[in-house]
Amino acid sequence: MRDGGGVDGGDGDPVSYDRARAAEGDMWGELRAVLDAGAVRVCDVGGGARPLLALDQVERYGLHYVVTDVSEQQLERAGGGYRREQLDILDDAGVARVAAEHGPFDAVFSRWTAEHVPDGEGFHRHVYELLRPGGTAVHMFPTLYALPFLVNRILSPGLSSRVLFRACPSRHAKFRPYYSWCRGPSRAQLARLRSVGFSVERYTGYYGHAFYRHVKPLAAAERAFVGVMVEHPLPALTSFALVVVRRPA
Repeated sequence: MRDGGGVDGGDGDPVSYDRARAAEGDMWGELRAVLDAGAVRVCDVGGGARPLLALDQVERYGLHYVVTDVSEQQLERAGGGYRREQLDILDDAGVARVAAEHGPFDAVFSRWTAEHVPDGEGFHRHVYELLRPGGTAVHMFPTLYALPFLVNRILSPGLSSRVLFRACPSRHAKFRPYYSWCRGPSRAQLARLRSVGFSVERYTGYYGHAFYRHVKPLAAAERAFVGVMVEHPLPALTSFALVVVRRPA
């Protein structure tokens, strides 16, 4: 992993970079660290049909684990063993209700959710409101301006599904993307998160995407590009990001 050096320029520089193949492992490491530190009340925002934690993990850690999603149909697919709440993360009243009934939360997790929320500031502001003072949020999301996601944003949903998601058949069901506040770890992006009130503990940008493996003429060029970017990073060209933020105690 390459340290982000002066990209942030703030104290305690939380910025780093790596190859995309490291992203999932890094995310699970952060989730385990939060749980091992004693988090009990956990909100999985946008977990829907695929909650981040399996029921045996919820039971093993003794969690009050709440899965939310804007879609009731997606929540039904999660299974009856979960605490489920239909919630639009941008709805003030809904967020207040979930916080009152189940929180405040020690931790809020999201994976492949932030990009589908049209107001990034509202997303993070409401996550802040769900957390107790000292609570931690962990988010994984794709970033602009990686080519696959730029294509996904520009093209119509039907056309982008045929062009992008046919090349990556393992991707789960596609929902409308907005990519609001879904960027690499630039100074501006860190400033946005801090403006909500968070301290930024970690912001890792990842380079590379499985899309290129299915387009052989691009595969070698993409490998070379990733190698250069990890050593000489540009936040605007990351493909994914892992963000760990804390609500100050």
